[in-house]
Amino acid sequence: SVGLTPQEQRGLYGELYFLKTFLNADSDFSKVINSWTGPEKEIRDFQIGNNALEVKTTHGNNHQKIHISSERQLDLNNLQNLYLYHISLDVRHQDGETLNQIIDSISDVLTTNYSALSSFNNKLLEAGFFNHHREIYKDTGYFIRHDAFYKIEGEFPRIEENDIRSGVGDVKYSIIVDNYQNHLTTETEVLTNLN
Repeated sequence: SVGLTPQEQRGLYGELYFLKTFLNADSDFSKVINSWTGPEKEIRDFQIGNNALEVKTTHGNNHQKIHISSERQLDLNNLQNLYLYHISLDVRHQDGETLNQIIDSISDVLTTNYSALSSFNNKLLEAGFFNHHREIYKDTGYFIRHDAFYKIEGEFPRIEENDIRSGVGDVKYSIIVDNYQNHLTTETEVLTNLN
């Protein structure tokens, strides 16, 4: 393989950006690392018990359009809280934070906890990040242009599994989040409830 595609790199960066935020807020590093289910291709990127968070990273001219990859991704069934974290990125050449740098900074945080660090490294492999590909990623940097947390409930635009006729599957759709400011929530609320 020749490394992650640009889209996969951005997606991984977004998940790692939230992971780093979560680690800074919660000293139970093993719990935080175990909550990161994105690399295992689970339905959502972070899940603890019946609370979950999905990270969506966008870039370029269409910053507000978020692609949802299945009818289960924003489905509240069996969940107490479900959040969507939207990160809008600017991608720059030789400027900003690279994928390698954010991974190294998370590894530094985890140096005191061998099992959490080891679990983190395994998840990176599952996500398709290999150290021998570092050269590919070293010149692409990211800036967070804008980020926002949404609580998925009520009128938030989404397709749920029970909206779909029997026999229909693999549903992919996009939503424009800009119009749903009334669903915004805070990082603090998300980190408090993701437990």
